[in-house]
Amino acid sequence: MSADTKSSNKNLLEQAIRIFGTTNHYTIGKLYLSFAFINFISAGILAMIMRGVMFNPAGESSGLGSIARGFVDPETYNRLFTTHGTIMIFFVIFPTAVGFANYMVPPLIGAKDLYWPRWNNLAFWMLVPSALMVWVGFADVGWTGYAPYSTQYAVADQRVILWAGGLLLAGVSSIIGAVNLVMTIIHMRRPGLSWKKVDLFTYSVLFGQIIQLFATPVVASGLIMIIFDRILGAGWLAAEAHTGPPTVGQDVIGVNGPILYQHIFWGYGHPAVYIIILPAMGLTSLLISTFSRNKVFGYPSMALSMFTIMFLSFYVWMHHMFTIGAGQVFLLLFSASTFIIAVPSGIKTFNWLMTMYGGEIKMEIPFLFAVTFLIGFVLGGSSGVFNAVVPLDLVVHDTYWIVGHFHLIIVGGAVSAFFGAFYYLFPHMTGKMYNQKLAYGHWILWTIGGWITYIGMHIVGLYGMPRRYYSYDVIADRKVLFGMSVTLWQQIISVGAFIMGFSILLLLINIFWTITKGEPAGPDPFGLGDRSWAWEENSSFRVDLEENMEEEAK
Repeated sequence: MSADTKSSNKNLLEQAIRIFGTTNHYTIGKLYLSFAFINFISAGILAMIMRGVMFNPAGESSGLGSIARGFVDPETYNRLFTTHGTIMIFFVIFPTAVGFANYMVPPLIGAKDLYWPRWNNLAFWMLVPSALMVWVGFADVGWTGYAPYSTQYAVADQRVILWAGGLLLAGVSSIIGAVNLVMTIIHMRRPGLSWKKVDLFTYSVLFGQIIQLFATPVVASGLIMIIFDRILGAGWLAAEAHTGPPTVGQDVIGVNGPILYQHIFWGYGHPAVYIIILPAMGLTSLLISTFSRNKVFGYPSMALSMFTIMFLSFYVWMHHMFTIGAGQVFLLLFSASTFIIAVPSGIKTFNWLMTMYGGEIKMEIPFLFAVTFLIGFVLGGSSGVFNAVVPLDLVVHDTYWIVGHFHLIIVGGAVSAFFGAFYYLFPHMTGKMYNQKLAYGHWILWTIGGWITYIGMHIVGLYGMPRRYYSYDVIADRKVLFGMSVTLWQQIISVGAFIMGFSILLLLINIFWTITKGEPAGPDPFGLGDRSWAWEENSSFRVDLEENMEEEAK
């Protein structure tokens, strides 16, 4: 072995050790984003396989669906959507939000790092084995893990235990990260930075992580019950047999079993939606303000609306459970709370539009992705308001309507905002400017493909297409909107999903091209002057970022 080779290997080892042990919040932020992106690609491939399966009903002997079913049996299909959903929520979207928080919050509030830098490092590296446990487990319980299937009937105990154990470990990581971010924002703001001057992204992170602190222990209790039921036969979540017809509200309060688990899961699950949405809202405010070259309209109402969302997020969980036979009082209360939580979201939408109206817009890729978030959030939120109407929810519950609603908000909305923030920060992170044509191609295909996919899901769901089914032979020929069959609409949905997948291929090409051939970004890559790197006038983001880039260059 030559001296040069030995020196190169030594440098690689030293660099690996430095990255593994880093406490620099910029580096840890990049690690979170890289980890999330790898899982995003992997879970996205699972989605493409599922859309291939759904291209034709199982009764057809030809076509893409028939080919895909040659490799994917019903049990494997269950594992695909379980792993896809679990990875996307817990190992893509959550880490992405925390990655941007790590990268941006300390400099925005004038802190040099997070409150506990070493715990910050630990919180990230705990995600790696937890994600591996979920991938290796490849369970078939759905991302919700509903009992009694997850506790009594799912195939292979070890798969379910790996799935639940991986999520428990991820939950510990989330709590450590949440405590760290909350303590950083509360105690490490620079002198003179009062709560009235804190930027909206920092507020969004604070409120989202407070939700994380209170909600994660709830779902952890449910996961522990699943593990104990599987290993020890504890029976905490066992299905109960009733000797007579159930009375109204019988299974709602104070009863073990599947209904108890639903309360536990959605007591976490719906607040968790806002752990995702709140940082996306904060980033959208940043992007719209920056590229409209205007301060956010109605700053106090924006901050207050996020606080209201944080508070109300804990009072809407049971709209996921309108079909369990709850009493009328419960239905009325949770229907009303679901309507009410739409109000602060409407305030934010109005303020974003007014920010653009009063500004001088520069149509850069980060801004366009922020607009995609805004449209996806409004469309998905509108179908969510329909779900608050109990009679309608009884019809569309567990159909593709719900799948379309959720994905339109989370993927068409929040993930779009994350892409916008990625394009905004990429020149900062690498010092190079991405290829504009490839970026525009990514945005156009991602946006159009997403709308085709998720609006199509709304349509077939409204006509009774159930979610999670391996086949839909029974309703394959049913005529729905515009006289087109369910099969044709499923094919349209799949084509939209494939368009989204191709857009990610353009993103990968762009990243590789930028790293290898990209031009230097320069001090003002978007031509925005002093607004390029700063959201609020009192932000130290630009100064700290430039100092960090100089340190990394050395």
